[in-house]
Amino acid sequence: MLLRYFLIGVASVAVLVTSLLGAGCATTEQLSVLPNREQLIRDQLIIYSDFHLPRNHRLIGELTSRRAEISELLDIPTTDEPINVFLFDDQDHFRKFMTHSHPEFPSRRAFFVKNDTSLNVYAFWGSRVGEDLRHEITHGYLHGVVPNIPLWLDEGIAEYFEIGRGKGGLNGPHVYLLANSLRRGEWVPNLTRLESLVSASELTQMDYAESWLWVHFLLSGDSQSRSIVQGHLKSLINQGRAEAILPMIESEFPDYKARLIQHLNMLDQKQ
Repeated sequence: MLLRYFLIGVASVAVLVTSLLGAGCATTEQLSVLPNREQLIRDQLIIYSDFHLPRNHRLIGELTSRRAEISELLDIPTTDEPINVFLFDDQDHFRKFMTHSHPEFPSRRAFFVKNDTSLNVYAFWGSRVGEDLRHEITHGYLHGVVPNIPLWLDEGIAEYFEIGRGKGGLNGPHVYLLANSLRRGEWVPNLTRLESLVSASELTQMDYAESWLWVHFLLSGDSQSRSIVQGHLKSLINQGRAEAILPMIESEFPDYKARLIQHLNMLDQKQ
C-alpha cells in the first residue's frame, strides 16, 4: 500500500481553509480549488464537495457508524466536535489544492490535519476513497477525544479501521508484507523502536504494517489483551499522558514476540 497519511499539529492548513471559505479577499483561483459547492452534514462529519453526494450514500453511512464501533472496541467516549471532510472530485484537483496550500506536504492520497480548534480531512473521490476516508476519519474520531496519542498507536488503529465492515480489521497487504519479510529474515517485531517514533515522516511502510499488527494482535485477543490498549487510551484521556505500552504487554504476555509472530502466521494462513 502507498504511504499516504500525514498528521501535523500546526494551524496553517486550517487557517487557509477558513480564509478560503469565508474571507471576501480570497482569489477566484483559490476558491476554485477548494471543494465548497455542496455541504453534507452527518452527525460529526461535515463533508464539503463540488459534486453531489447522496445523503444516504452507503460509504457515508459506514463512516458515521464507525464512530460507535471505535468507541465500543476501544472503550473511549465520543465527542460531537465537527470533523471537516474536504472531498475533491478528482486527484488532480486534490493535488493542486494541497500543493498550493501546503507545498511542503509529501505526495499522499489523503491527509488528516488537526490544530487547536479544528479537525480536517482532505481526500479525493477515487477508486480507494473508502479506504482513505475510513483511515483519515478514524484519526479524527481518535483525536477528538484522545490527546497525545503515540504515533504508532494512532496509525495502527487507523490501519485497523480502514478495512471495510465484516473483516475484523484484517489488512491483507500488511499480512503479506510482514509474513514475507519475516521469512526472508528482513523483519522482526520491535515495538520499542515504534514507540520512539514521533514524526510521520519517519514512518516506513513496514512501520505502518507492524503498527497495524500490534493493534490487531491486541484487539483481536481476549478482554485481557484489549484492556492493554483501552487502559493506555484511558490514561491519555484522563491524564494527558501514559506510560509506554510495552511493559504492560510484557507483564501480561512474557512471550509476546512469539505470540505476535504466531498471530501473524495464523493470519497469513487465512489469506
